[in-house]
Amino acid sequence: MKQYPKAIFFLVLLTILDFLLRKGIVAFLIPFELPPGFMFAFLFAVFSLLAWLITKGFCQFDNLKMQDLGITFNTKNSFDFSAGFSLGILLWGIVALLQAVMAGFSWTLRPDFIIADLIFGLIFIFIADLGTELFTRGYPLTKFEKSFGARTAIIIMVFFVGFKSFSFNLGGELLLYTMLIPALHTIFFSMIYLKTRRLGGALGVHTGANLVTISIFDLRPEEQAESIPAGIFQPSAELDSLSLSMLQLPYIIMAILFSVAVFYWWKGRSIKRIKSEK
Repeated sequence: MKQYPKAIFFLVLLTILDFLLRKGIVAFLIPFELPPGFMFAFLFAVFSLLAWLITKGFCQFDNLKMQDLGITFNTKNSFDFSAGFSLGILLWGIVALLQAVMAGFSWTLRPDFIIADLIFGLIFIFIADLGTELFTRGYPLTKFEKSFGARTAIIIMVFFVGFKSFSFNLGGELLLYTMLIPALHTIFFSMIYLKTRRLGGALGVHTGANLVTISIFDLRPEEQAESIPAGIFQPSAELDSLSLSMLQLPYIIMAILFSVAVFYWWKGRSIKRIKSEK
């Protein structure tokens, strides 16, 4: 049986769950109340758990183990996650500094910040990014790779993530960035996964990057800080007074430069493997 129909079915199934859970649709059906942040954390945790179980089910159908997809809590994955997490914090910390320089503002310490908010943000972000990595890496990327090759598989997932990021609530330039930036990030996340054959590295970079852009250097409007508490630093100027292009361009620059670096790391390792086999 061809591999890619399974990947498509997997993505359709997870897309439905993503819409119901992570978009908050089923929140109105839950018979108990939680504070907004905890409710979203609960829904994201349910999605990640279901993504794990569905991945495991698809693996069993294909006579695979989760370990075959690099989805396991072992020493190598833990090391990959730690390295990726540190790299994500470093690189997206640079992004935050570039945003301040290019958009013409400074980062100021939020007066009401408490360390518990950072811890909650880290836990929430890890849970959310685990679900995303299971959704868009792991099983579907591997199946597309087996059907069409690694580069085509990455291109497929880039377009999928871009279209999945579409929102009817946004328009114009903001909608463009909302779709473009996750799509560009998919390039290096996918290459990291395909080279290591483990989920830890991509998950680590993902978690570190989002921790910086949400819970440390926070550009979100106040009304969007209900799911994850506001970050440590806030811009010194009102968001409406800042250039959207100058705020988003550093993300694009980092995505392109990091993708190029990861690509050459990937290519270099491939060349070494070919030489060793001769």
